[in-house]
Amino acid sequence: MHDVERLLREELNRRSELPAPSAAAVVTAVHGLRHRRRVTAVAALCAVTVLATLAGTISALRPSASAPPAVPSPPPVGEVWLTLPPDVRFADADHGFALARSCSANLCQLYLAASADGGATWQRHPVPGETFPEEQRAGQVHLRVLGATKVALDAFDGTRRRFTADGGRTWTSPRVEPQGTVAEIPDGGLAEVRSNTGRPIDIVVLRPDGTSALLATPPLTKPLTSMWTNVLRGDDGSAWVYGGDDTRTWLWVSRDRGRTWRDVPLPGDAAGPGAGQGPHLEYGRIVYVVETFPKRRVWRSTDDGAHWADISRDLPPDPGGDAGLGAVVCFDGTLLVYEPMTGAVYRAMPSEARLGRVGDAPLWQRAGGRYLRGAGPKGSDGPYEHSPDGLTWTPLTL
Repeated sequence: MHDVERLLREELNRRSELPAPSAAAVVTAVHGLRHRRRVTAVAALCAVTVLATLAGTISALRPSASAPPAVPSPPPVGEVWLTLPPDVRFADADHGFALARSCSANLCQLYLAASADGGATWQRHPVPGETFPEEQRAGQVHLRVLGATKVALDAFDGTRRRFTADGGRTWTSPRVEPQGTVAEIPDGGLAEVRSNTGRPIDIVVLRPDGTSALLATPPLTKPLTSMWTNVLRGDDGSAWVYGGDDTRTWLWVSRDRGRTWRDVPLPGDAAGPGAGQGPHLEYGRIVYVVETFPKRRVWRSTDDGAHWADISRDLPPDPGGDAGLGAVVCFDGTLLVYEPMTGAVYRAMPSEARLGRVGDAPLWQRAGGRYLRGAGPKGSDGPYEHSPDGLTWTPLTL
């Protein structure tokens, strides 16, 4: 109340030379003066606030030298399902991505689902500008995982790229065409083969920031058609290119991120034109070749093709040569071979000299840092499950 007392004294002094007023008049005048000063102070404070807000707005509207902000994902719309066939890739055992869709009125919105806990839970983010007819069941893009939070989606026709560095929350659209050259495939980068009619191949490197460049030193090949779009990366960091022409099939390996390449001799009929399903290189230091025609043979090399061992002596024959074989290389270098006619599984651990029958099991595949399999009646059908070790399986539920 000290301000009231001060104002009261000031008002009494002011009125000391005036005719004596009543006490009520003095008190009323003091309260009125106090109210006017309070209103003036509030108005001044409001003015300061408005000016500060306008200053911030004007500053935000000024041109900036930095890149434009990434576009956020649009809001979710309806129930979300996996695209079919499923497109799932784990950067490691914990961080995974899957393409998904939400459909309404025969039109589907493409989603990127992301997991940071080994596929136990998934965050779903719509991809801006990516829709497709419901009958397609999948968007026309390749899922390219660059790391725990980085993903590029490249259109099948090569016309556009969507890139996210934060697991799908925001998106940019980098140029697809390569700009300049790089000396090596960087850590966290990917690479693919670009075949050139009548000329040797190029290697296009996708860098961790979503931009592309040409590799300065691709393998010195004859003109050929690549049998793989991607340069396959082994668990040990090696890079592999597989392709051929009308006369033979080649395999190249680089163990210095693409700076130098070496031709890897292929065994048996695998070196012929249009040979088989191609080598299995996921482990990096162990290479497997599975042949199904004209006879079933499985080869293994631990020295980049200098020597090959036939480990298939116990496989049942397939006189017609049309049943095929399924195969997957496990994280420890073990090879599993699946006989589709009987469902039998054959295994060769790195220390074992031949494949041996180990029972029956549904076929699974590697999806980066985890295994993926279909748990439906036909094995490859949904619902789908994933596993870090091939023993414990978790439903893939978005």
